[in-house]
Amino acid sequence: MTFDHRLLTLRRLARACVLLMLVVTSASAWLRLAQPRPDCHDWPACRSVERPAAGMVTPTVLGEPRVMAVVRGTHRVAATLVLVLVAVAAALALARPPRRPAAGRLALALLGLALALSALGIVTPGSRAPGVLLGNLLGGLAMLALSWRLALHLHDAPRSSPVLARWALASALVWAAQAALGALSGSGHADAAPVAHLSLALLAGSGAFGVGWAARQEGRCREGAALWLLTAVQFALGAGAAGSAAAPALVLLHNIGAALGLALLLGLARTSGR
Repeated sequence: MTFDHRLLTLRRLARACVLLMLVVTSASAWLRLAQPRPDCHDWPACRSVERPAAGMVTPTVLGEPRVMAVVRGTHRVAATLVLVLVAVAAALALARPPRRPAAGRLALALLGLALALSALGIVTPGSRAPGVLLGNLLGGLAMLALSWRLALHLHDAPRSSPVLARWALASALVWAAQAALGALSGSGHADAAPVAHLSLALLAGSGAFGVGWAARQEGRCREGAALWLLTAVQFALGAGAAGSAAAPALVLLHNIGAALGLALLLGLARTSGR
């Protein structure tokens, strides 16, 4: 296989990983939101661990048994394919010269995360413990973001200045923390999580808008505009979800937006690498 052919294959593998991880994170959020939950009319008060639940309900569309079977199967197939693809990508990037060490490191990081998430699923099947919830959520988001970074790297996308990269990384960490608090808000494990999630929204949104503006100043107009648009949509979805007692469909879209936003932010945190 020639170098050009190998690079083309790597690019295709990276794009496939991005799409598959978007499927994995979306399906994971769907399965989580389709679980029976307290009948909720005054979110976030109804998620309190000290407040007796008025009754448990299962979302009618998201939780329909045949739909759940399809989503669960899709999640497993997509997750398995990602594991195979990142292993192939790591081998192609590092097996023989001319090597792509930065691409290889990203592929190995993806492989490590994929194996860790697989082990977590095997060891804790069906668990709804906070640690398992956060491990699956943050691991999936990290894999999507790293897949996006790998695709950008292999397509020789422009790199950010050190200042923009630092701000993008800091904003990504805040964005990820808010996503984690959002997941805890729906689980009922922590009374403070909904308030913290809502409070952190202003900081996360402001940071994302600032990173988008800085990206446009450096000529990254598409990424900056995408980050602005996504942040505005996230605020709208968050407000809609809060006003509808955390309607599962709106929360699902909010989860997908969080995954895309984290990928964009970490993509803008690139400064160098070969």
